[in-house]
Amino acid sequence: MRTVREPAREIPVVAEADVIVVGGGVAGMMAALAAARAGASTLLIERYGFLGGTATAGLMTSFNGFRNEHAPNHVQTVRGLAQELVDRLLAAGGACAHTQHGYFGPMKPGESPYAVSFDPEVLKQVGLEMLQEAGVRLMLHTLFADALVQGREIQAILVENKSGRQAILGQVYVDATGDGDLCARAGARYEIATGADQRLMRMTLMYRVAGLPDPAADERRLWINGITTKWGPGVGGVDGSNAEDLTRAEIEANRALREHLAKLREQYPQATLVAAAPMIGIRETRRIVGLYTISEEDVQSGRPQPDSIAVSSNPVPNYYGQRVFLEHLGFEIPYRCLVPADLDNVLLAGRCISACQPAFQSARSMAPNMAISQASGAAAALCVRSGRRPADLDVPKLQMQLEAAGAVVRVPPEERAQVE
Repeated sequence: MRTVREPAREIPVVAEADVIVVGGGVAGMMAALAAARAGASTLLIERYGFLGGTATAGLMTSFNGFRNEHAPNHVQTVRGLAQELVDRLLAAGGACAHTQHGYFGPMKPGESPYAVSFDPEVLKQVGLEMLQEAGVRLMLHTLFADALVQGREIQAILVENKSGRQAILGQVYVDATGDGDLCARAGARYEIATGADQRLMRMTLMYRVAGLPDPAADERRLWINGITTKWGPGVGGVDGSNAEDLTRAEIEANRALREHLAKLREQYPQATLVAAAPMIGIRETRRIVGLYTISEEDVQSGRPQPDSIAVSSNPVPNYYGQRVFLEHLGFEIPYRCLVPADLDNVLLAGRCISACQPAFQSARSMAPNMAISQASGAAAALCVRSGRRPADLDVPKLQMQLEAAGAVVRVPPEERAQVE
């Protein structure tokens, strides 16, 4: 490959904060909100001009995994900030029960079924309000570019935006990029699915249509406020952390969208395209290597983790070709899988945590994703306040703080007998 040499230059430092969160999807939103509410000065960096990531730019308008999809599902295993967000959306007319899972009855504040449909435009507004109320500083239209590393610590990160190349300094950095971009650029090890039995999950271009009748109670439909979100063209064999692959996927999916719409209009001639997602939905890329990697046995057995900070009840959608539902309330997410093995001042949020592929496929869904990310942000603030590295954090103290904030950090002890 041919190369060119970029001249050395002085980069202006435009911002400093205790906690720097890179990525403004739901993971970054929850991490930044938790850090700021815990008293840390917090800066959130987002490449789009709005928040939400896959939930808004990707039009994946369903929060899945608040509890097990199938019995046993009597315990809601994701609460805390994720439930608060749903309650705010509900109050703003921007959330309702996923039609396929309406058997939990009408939604009410403080309770969520397995899946919650939401209006992405309402999510943009509500998410922005929550972060501003907490005092989170935002840098929108800003793309993470690189990390300056000394030893095992990130000294600064570099970003690009309309103002040029800029530097940002923090004490603790949270990688909420989804693809693990921050850690990968900083030299951390990561895993990515390879081989016939571990193929990357397919990407999907979502789109929204009007003109469809209201869904039946047993119909699998993402629907709210008269608009239906459809799973559009899918593209396989694509690595979302590779620019060439990603470009090909976007082109292929958008070319196929016309045919998708034509088939839909055969059934519903009045169907009208409202919007196609600005970005194709990426399910899987890098998984950063952490102090612990959640194993298949952890998922299948639901065994307790002493440092658990969240619970994933979501099924594994492609367990060696099959959709597998958990036979217990959910598996516990250990704090150790949020701590990169190769970096001392970074925490992981969202879907780039350290997990085997089956565990990842469950925990990547947005409800457990938000629970994990609340823990990441709270941990980052606790690290700053205590002067400790993430690897040396007082985890019982973190667990107590999360529980005080309404989060579920482990499977309730009275339910443990079902697992052991």
